[in-house]
Amino acid sequence: MRPYPFLVAALCVATACSHDSTSPSSPSSPGNTTSTNGLNIAIDSTFTNKTAVVATSVQALVHVTLAGKPAAGVVVGWILPAGDGKISSTSSTTDTSGVATTTWTIGDTARVYNLTATITGAAVTLAVTGTADSPATLSKVSPDTLAVAAGASTLVTVRAADHVGNPVAGVVVSWTTTGGALTTSTTTTGASGRGEVVFSTDPTPRSYTISATAPGLGTVTFVVLGQ
Repeated sequence: MRPYPFLVAALCVATACSHDSTSPSSPSSPGNTTSTNGLNIAIDSTFTNKTAVVATSVQALVHVTLAGKPAAGVVVGWILPAGDGKISSTSSTTDTSGVATTTWTIGDTARVYNLTATITGAAVTLAVTGTADSPATLSKVSPDTLAVAAGASTLVTVRAADHVGNPVAGVVVSWTTTGGALTTSTTTTGASGRGEVVFSTDPTPRSYTISATAPGLGTVTFVVLGQ
């Protein structure tokens, strides 16, 4: 007995649904790209969440493979956007391990820097987050002299920075005063590099000197006139 046509069609649909007629390929990503000639360029794993102190150098690394094996003798071009530092060479050739390198010196501002590595038909972009150097200065944000009504309050602010002016967080600032009252005697600078304290004058008009001191950075002073 011949099967009914609708049963044959159902069997065909079921068979087609149970088999994938195409093989999935490895998707490319910003850190791993395959060119039309089969060469694959990938960012070295050390560049995952890479950070470096501003104005310092890092070794930029990429790996080039063909069919999963290191590809030697491949020329890699390095493209650096304006303002993202400097590189020792604009091109380099992969070694026997398929690795190409260049020395990358990032700029002196704390931010993200980018460098693109290219081969024919493919490219990847390396990123480094520049972080502030060690604190080098403690400066005044508030004016040198502040006039405040007797019995009122005012905010007094300082800023910690590295040698090129980037804000430095985590600097402990100690505060003292010749009178009146401070909300706290110690503050810690935040992401903006600022440390702040609220100062309250006495009910009787007079002048005060407030000092802010950070280890290794010296002391800055403010004059408050309670009027």
